[in-house]
Amino acid sequence: MKVAIPFRVIQHNITPEGEEIVFPYGDRWYRCPISKVPEKYFKLRDVYLWIEEGKTVNRIVRLNLNVPPIVEIDLEECEEITETYPI
Repeated sequence: MKVAIPFRVIQHNITPEGEEIVFPYGDRWYRCPISKVPEKYFKLRDVYLWIEEGKTVNRIVRLNLNVPPIVEIDLEECEEITETYPI
């Protein structure tokens, strides 16, 4: 089941196992390995890093301001976690 998650609520985590994203959906929290994250997340993250931190990326990013910053994530690719999971 794919769900729409606002980019602003997604946390990017680096763990000993590798990178992942952590996000709320409803009253539950989920984590998803970075290898299963949709490409749109990376485009939005590149823009975020450029705006917030002045970082440039190797990928060319084209902005389409008519597209809301929503990432569709397949919950079947994610693992449910507790609210106290480290972020």
